[in-house]
Amino acid sequence: MNRQLSTLSAMALLLISAIAPASAGAQHAASAEAVRKARMQCIWEAKWPLRHSSAYKSADVRTKRQLANSSNPELRKMQGVCRALSSTSDTEKRQARSTCQELLLVKRMRGGDDARLHANRIERVCTALADPPETLMKEGNLR
Repeated sequence: MNRQLSTLSAMALLLISAIAPASAGAQHAASAEAVRKARMQCIWEAKWPLRHSSAYKSADVRTKRQLANSSNPELRKMQGVCRALSSTSDTEKRQARSTCQELLLVKRMRGGDDARLHANRIERVCTALADPPETLMKEGNLR
């Protein structure tokens, strides 16, 4: 009876130790996926001024494609912020946070409810990229 109990407890311990690293790896993968989604959403929101311009709304398909493939300084700057916020360098992230705040001030000064909603979405995405969710178990702690 004791031998069966000790064998059962050893098997349970093996099972738990095998599951723990896999769940930590899954948490890390989920965190990386959340950062990737936030980055893609940020780049999509960066192109918002192009899609909501009067030239884009009243254009034919060919002109819309040309406008969608074009860029302006504000668009390039915002896309650079999105890429920098998802990088691993702390100095790049600090610079990108300040640039994001400057761009948000400019976006909020524009008139209209749509522009304010766009600025709010950009702010949410910037904060999500700047402060990614912490995982319970760091990658270096895996055994």
